[in-house]
Amino acid sequence: MKKRLFTICAGFSAVVFCYLLLLLSVIMYFNAPNSYHRDDKRFIIESGMTLREVVEKLHNDKIVKNPTAFLYIAQLIKGLDPKVRYGEYFFEKNISYYKILHKMTKGNIFFRKVTVAEGLSSNSALYAIDHANGLIGQLPERIKEGTLLPETYFYSYNDTKIGVVKRMQDAMQRAINELWEKRDLTIPVKSKEEALILASIVEKETGIESERPKVASVFINRLRKNMKLQSDPTTIYSFTFGDKSLERPIKTSDLQNNSPFNTYHIFGLPPAPICNPGLASIKAVLNPIQTDFIFFVASGRGDHAFSATLQEHNANVARYRSIMQSREQKAPAAEGAAAPAAQPSEAAPAN
Repeated sequence: MKKRLFTICAGFSAVVFCYLLLLLSVIMYFNAPNSYHRDDKRFIIESGMTLREVVEKLHNDKIVKNPTAFLYIAQLIKGLDPKVRYGEYFFEKNISYYKILHKMTKGNIFFRKVTVAEGLSSNSALYAIDHANGLIGQLPERIKEGTLLPETYFYSYNDTKIGVVKRMQDAMQRAINELWEKRDLTIPVKSKEEALILASIVEKETGIESERPKVASVFINRLRKNMKLQSDPTTIYSFTFGDKSLERPIKTSDLQNNSPFNTYHIFGLPPAPICNPGLASIKAVLNPIQTDFIFFVASGRGDHAFSATLQEHNANVARYRSIMQSREQKAPAAEGAAAPAAQPSEAAPAN
């Protein structure tokens, strides 16, 4: 009896040992680096695909070497009919089978991104969205300037273009609503729409974030004094309407055109924004710093020189013109000095 009991126990122990050994081998196999998968890859699971179809696609894309083993072990771990989430995944090279399965069942999809820079027209912003890889569907028609918040937006494969645009519109609406409640009540800006119009002008006047409060203060001061804003970007918008292909240097005749966007012609604000301003410009307009500045001009160093009087402004303009003239004179001299150095070279072109 004891011998029989010992034999049964020994046999049971052997079975358990073999099972544990098999289980350990399976775990090690499923968690080991996948040397077959040698490159980082993006992998797409279409809506409605079964695990078997997904595994076959993994094999065809050279991510999984043995699809049958992967399928059976996946069913052993996750059940006979584990659900995989559709979308786009990113599988790093040598990623283990377990991590692949875990990503697909948890829906750890790969997110793409599209960045819309501050100051872009709505047409330019829509162009960026239209050409973003992975987005589907049609763009909405007639998106007004100033209704899209410039930002980086993340999306997943097969998200719709109209959905991303809607998120941009919602983001701008939330931003202006929140910032409007915290505005300086003394500013001569009567509505959220006017705030976005002025912010769009500030956005186009300078690409330097630290300058935007000063630029905003200039235009706020001009509005308070009932002076024309005389902003070059509004004049440019009066003949381009945000189409960059139409941009060119401003002519004297442009300053005299009677467009409602030409702030050399009209008093106050133009009828609509001239671009999509970023948060920094909106904040600068709604809570401007206190200055006496009513003029500014390019300094020749990449920023602007601000002044409170016409005399100071004229001096700044003269200084800027002097810098530009000096650079123009140095440019031909630099080209002439470089020319002899090219003469001995066999690669120098024959004109």
